[in-house]
Amino acid sequence: MPIRLVIFDVDGVIKVEHDPYTLLHRHFGTEEAGARYLADFMAERITYDEFAQLDAGEWQGRSLAETKDVLRANPYVPGAHLMALDLHNRKIPFILLSSGFDLHVEDVAFDLNASHYLCNDLHHDGEHLSGSMTVRVPWGGKAPIVREILEQRDIEPDQCMAVGDSTADIPAFQQVGYAVAVRPHKPEVSQAAQLTLPDLTGIIPFIDSID
Repeated sequence: MPIRLVIFDVDGVIKVEHDPYTLLHRHFGTEEAGARYLADFMAERITYDEFAQLDAGEWQGRSLAETKDVLRANPYVPGAHLMALDLHNRKIPFILLSSGFDLHVEDVAFDLNASHYLCNDLHHDGEHLSGSMTVRVPWGGKAPIVREILEQRDIEPDQCMAVGDSTADIPAFQQVGYAVAVRPHKPEVSQAAQLTLPDLTGIIPFIDSID
């Protein structure tokens, strides 16, 4: 069946930096705390929401403008803009689904003219970060969101492709007919996908081969 929707992870797939949390920690000099919170989450000592609040708390009071500048400086993966244009020309909508945060994802959605995006909300007052976050897409929690997207859009799983780079994307891969690993972290990600790519230039040829 032809592809009617593509669901993209953002960090490491469309933008080069694999982790926007680490990117901000590195810039603001809070890497040690960020690494500690991440280790606690990966060891299941804290929940993802607790991890997100702790990370956001490290950035409380930081300049919103500076934060956006750091995120915007993160380069696009080669082929991103042309791929988006080709999807539009083929009238195939695409959605950004990320465990990152809106200050980053919304810019990518605007730049590429994505039909929709879903991610976490990093709170601010218009000038400074507030030190809190609303978690909408927890790490590893994309599967029910993908199922809801397909139901809302009346799209069969075999008409949808998911694109990701980490083990957190594997649950999304399992909900759709086609999965592509782009710049994957681990071999398990490639093993869960039909295709592995070093950048985004091969997405459109793969979609065309399905048609």
